[in-house]
Amino acid sequence: MQCCVKYGNNEQRKALFMQFKDDFEAMIKSKYSKFFVKKMLKYGTKEQRSVILKCFYGKVRKLIKHKEASEILETIYTDYAVAAQKSSLIQEFYGPEFALFKTMDNRKLEQIIKDEPGKKDIILKNLKDSLNPLVDKSVITHNIIHRVLLEYLMLSDDKAQSEMIESIREYVVLILHTHDGARVAMQCLWNGTAKDRKIILKTFKTYIAKICKEEYGHLVLLSLFDVVDDTVLVKKIIFPEMVASLKELAMDTYGRKVLLYLLMPRAPTHFHPDVVKLLQAGDDNLHSKKDIVQRRKELVDGISPGLLELIWDHGEELMFDKGGCQLVLAIMHKCSGDLVPAMEAIAKAASKPVETSTDEEDHLVKSASGHFSLKKLILQDKDHMDINNEGQTFFSQHLLETVEPESLFDWCKINRGAFVVTSLLESPVPGVANRVKTILKPRLKKLEKYKSKGVEIVLKILHK
Repeated sequence: MQCCVKYGNNEQRKALFMQFKDDFEAMIKSKYSKFFVKKMLKYGTKEQRSVILKCFYGKVRKLIKHKEASEILETIYTDYAVAAQKSSLIQEFYGPEFALFKTMDNRKLEQIIKDEPGKKDIILKNLKDSLNPLVDKSVITHNIIHRVLLEYLMLSDDKAQSEMIESIREYVVLILHTHDGARVAMQCLWNGTAKDRKIILKTFKTYIAKICKEEYGHLVLLSLFDVVDDTVLVKKIIFPEMVASLKELAMDTYGRKVLLYLLMPRAPTHFHPDVVKLLQAGDDNLHSKKDIVQRRKELVDGISPGLLELIWDHGEELMFDKGGCQLVLAIMHKCSGDLVPAMEAIAKAASKPVETSTDEEDHLVKSASGHFSLKKLILQDKDHMDINNEGQTFFSQHLLETVEPESLFDWCKINRGAFVVTSLLESPVPGVANRVKTILKPRLKKLEKYKSKGVEIVLKILHK
């Protein structure tokens, strides 16, 4: 029958649908016929799906506990239901009134309570009574439960919220991969006690790299870094698994966000305003006592050795990558500890011979992201000078010590390379600009043969 639905034409599917139309309520609860229902959902029409959906109306709270039926409900809610239908299913958790009288008005719980404040207490009680039996591994993974949990946690008082967090804290790791599940996890971290946070954190063991790379899961780790005062525990449980997969995380869109957040939390260059706004919701929580600056410093100190080693091992590869180069810049700007080996690794990569006769981006100064990174690293020297650490070394110095003088001239033959040279000529680090001028001034005549915007600027500086 599944094959008939999959490979049949619309008329044949319609005939099958009509034959079983009155049996779907029983079929959604069957161990085997549920697969036929799933095929009808996938290949059927909008109207046919609507008929199957109505099998759940008035019975959502009961059927969510049924192994087979809850599987069909999850499929409908996640893959096929439109916003109004999703809202109608969720509202059944608010109480019998909402199960019996369907409005399809697409109101969220917050709006319902705002419109009818007298119903708040009974709705929250019904939600609690509905959720308590569902907090187990088999059901808590469903998207619809994540939505209901989120609404409850956002609108309940501190005591009720604390009780719910205590009951679900061991299962947070199972739900943080969905949009609403991640927000439930964030609520638990924001409003949970130190004990709740510790238990949640420990459940993440062996899953850290996976969570880092998830579209929604990675947001939970950002929240964790914001509020968990026990940075020793974070460094003990979270960081070792991250360090073991650093290159993988650095080259992943979301994994890289986690690393960047440790170094530059909420920086507008790396984090969308909507994400920052979402994270700010946890800033006034009652359970985080440690000074924010101190917490962030402890986290940076903990992750810095691994990140600096990442530059030593894979700096060149990262600088060729549009996203990876941003991480390199953040590491070199914000990491604590000895930056010299990382500087030397990048300078060594830049010192490789450059082929000026092709446009292929096979060298850092020819690469869009590579030359951008080199310019920014040279500019970062000014920030490092402002810190005024005794015996401090600068990237531009390491670059000049490593790159052959003739290579600087070769860089000028390439527009992007010329802009890197311009950054060196404008460097405030003592001796850097003069050293570059000494190398290039004897080659002025040759430089004038090359026509590019970058060379124009180099020549303008040299002629001053």
